[in-house]
Amino acid sequence: MKNQQKIVRNSKKLIMGIGLMVLVMILNFPFPHAEPFVAGNASAMNIPIMDRDGYKYGGLLLLVLFILGVYLLASSLERYRARLVILAIALYAILPFFFINIYQNTVASGIYAIHYESDSSQCEFEKLDETRMKVQCQLPFENLSEKAVTFDVSFANQVLFEERFNVIPLINENGPYPVTLQGHESKLVFIKTEVELSKLKGLSGGTAHQVHIEISEGNKMRRL
Repeated sequence: MKNQQKIVRNSKKLIMGIGLMVLVMILNFPFPHAEPFVAGNASAMNIPIMDRDGYKYGGLLLLVLFILGVYLLASSLERYRARLVILAIALYAILPFFFINIYQNTVASGIYAIHYESDSSQCEFEKLDETRMKVQCQLPFENLSEKAVTFDVSFANQVLFEERFNVIPLINENGPYPVTLQGHESKLVFIKTEVELSKLKGLSGGTAHQVHIEISEGNKMRRL
């Protein structure tokens, strides 16, 4: 009877490949901030690599390390190469969110137990008169802990319409905005304010989606 072919061809490459993928996962771990290592508008394998200013070299470096890790992993295997590489990539994508979910639903407290659904957030801008514009934001939160949490919300710097409309500092002038969530409470928080239209010449109104925010509790802060 012939000996079964080994699955692993080179154990050193296997360890190096898995190690590089784990390193990239840790450096790009989306907690406590949504984008911990480098922020961007375009991404590959959940790694931000580009924003409006161009390529992000930190993100590109992580992407190169990830590709190198996948290559080393694939070249270290003798059998089941495609299946095991696909499994490794799937685990790389899923595990961070699995660990975050377990942490937030068990031992996390304060703002670390707060989940923010940025994809469902939006801010509406409505011109009131020649001098004022009304801003109303809808921000969906969930407190995954058993205890009530009170925190402050401010808006992170981002381009909501065009670069010439620097809206975020104007919204933050009347902030931060306090929010309280009871234990295991989900809430759509409405933040309303007015800004001076003279500082936003050319903007008559509109709606912005996927609003980036910062939440703080004492000296703790998260960018979401």
